[in-house]
Formats: sequence, C-alpha cells, structure tokens
Amino acid sequence: MSKSVSTTIRLSEWEVRVHGAGALRVMGIPFGVTDSATRVLWWNQAMNVPAIEWLVANEEAVRASATSTLGVIDNADQSITVDAGGQSVVTAGIAAFDVACAEAKAGVPSTVHLVNTTAVELANYFLALGRQRGISATVHTEPATVTFHVGGNVEVGPDDSASLEDALRRGVEVEAEAAVKFLDRGHQLWVPTSERSRSQGSAITDTPPDYLMEQQ
Repeated sequence: MSKSVSTTIRLSEWEVRVHGAGALRVMGIPFGVTDSATRVLWWNQAMNVPAIEWLVANEEAVRASATSTLGVIDNADQSITVDAGGQSVVTAGIAAFDVACAEAKAGVPSTVHLVNTTAVELANYFLALGRQRGISATVHTEPATVTFHVGGNVEVGPDDSASLEDALRRGVEVEAEAAVKFLDRGHQLWVPTSERSRSQGSAITDTPPDYLMEQQ
C-alpha cells in the first residue's frame, strides 16, 4: 500500500512574515507596504482563507500593479472613494482603512470605498485590525470594491483568537506547490554565503579597535 502524499505544507508565522516580505519585494512592492501586507496574508491563512495561494497564482498581476498609486476620486462628507489603481487589498487595503479610521468622528462613522481593487475575499482582516485598534468596523465586499465603515455602534465580527492561537502553535496550512513557490520567491533576496564570506564577515582579531584603545 503506497503512502498518501500530503498536498499541503505548514508554514510558521515567521516563515509567512519573513518570506512573505521577501516575495512581495521581489514582486516590486515597496518596503513600507510589505509589513502590513504580510499581516494580511498571515491572518487570512490562519482563518483558512488561501491568501498565499492567491498571491502565488496572481504574481504577474501583483507585479503589474506594484507601481500604481492610490488616488482619492470622490471626497464627500464622511464618505471617500479611493481608486486602488489595480492594486489588491493585500497592498492597498491598509491605506484605505487608515483613511476611514482617520475620518471617523465621535458618534459619526466614516465610509471609505476602495474601488478598482482585487482579492476582496481577503478584506475581513480589517475587522480584526479594527478590534486590535479598539474601534468598531464593518467590511462589505463587491467585485473589485471593498467598503469600510468605521466608528459608530456596529458589529465587529466573530472572535478570531482561537484560530490565531492554533496558527501560532501549529503553523498554517498552504497548498504544497504554492508554498514552495512562495518560499522560493522569498529566498531570492537572500545573499548567498560561503566559507570566505563568513570568515571575512565575522573575523575576530586580537587587535582592539582604536576607540577601545583610547578608552583604556
């Protein structure tokens, strides 16, 4: 009887965050965006939403939109529309959500529509982010559009603590082929090492530095 081959691989939070940042940089995403983007990937994967699989499958689209800029195309009272320029919720969502948080006033919720975006199925992360920030929020998705309502008395979604605790303890499941490609993209920024580079980079000498000699 042949053994069944696992079709998934478990990745730790460290692997998702570190390799995810590297993979996104390889795809052209700026440094300032990669940290928040990997949080979107990690949370969704912990909730069994295939965010990493989405990223790998849509790599070319992510590369193509990496240099797009977000723009406000409508700025009505307490309702703002932001054009994502084709960027996904993974990279554009945090900016739109931050705008909604900034515009919310006591007792008066704000609304931000993020249009011309992709991966709307990953937007529920921002409910969790709202809970972390101690604010109420709702997320509504349509094709190519995510609407954030922030402030006021609104539901904030189910508690995700048990799923996150399990993911931190056991890692998250990723489809095997996607996991391998994901890790490979992350590795592309790693600098190859050799015995020579290790010895030169960590050389220890008996001669103390000049500034230590001066202190003595």
